[in-house]
Amino acid sequence: MPRTELTRAALLLLLWLASAAVQAHGLDVIAQHSEGQVSGLALYSDGTPAAAIYVALVASEDASRVLAQSKTGEDGRFTFAAREDGGMRVIAEGEEGHRAQALVSEVPSSSGSNQSLLLLREDIARLEQHLWWRDVLGGIGYLVGVLGLWALWRSRQSGRGL
Repeated sequence: MPRTELTRAALLLLLWLASAAVQAHGLDVIAQHSEGQVSGLALYSDGTPAAAIYVALVASEDASRVLAQSKTGEDGRFTFAAREDGGMRVIAEGEEGHRAQALVSEVPSSSGSNQSLLLLREDIARLEQHLWWRDVLGGIGYLVGVLGLWALWRSRQSGRGL
């Protein structure tokens, strides 16, 4: 009997891992303010651009005060004309209820190439979202450990009944 329960538990675990809910992804947004405009990028955690999603520029101290709103382009990029300096936040709302926000970084006008700085920040954001093999192996090890503890507990429970 315990063998069939273990088989059933393993099958349920495999079905759960294969479900669409487990494969959900997050949303990340980066933004910078320079020379009268806010520009940025919205990415999903798998590195794909968040295309055609709602993006709003709001005041940091009052998120209900929308300064500008738009949609991202096919490449996940957006640009706003910014009339005020400092204290701004970008909020992105993607598919399936994903939502991300970020403070707008101030970039001094004398900083050479603002576009290269944005590209550098995009690379950093992609690296932060990257799924590393050690994370996958750690998750599998965690699941095997939990199943092992469950199997040990079940074996001790079946040993008492004899």
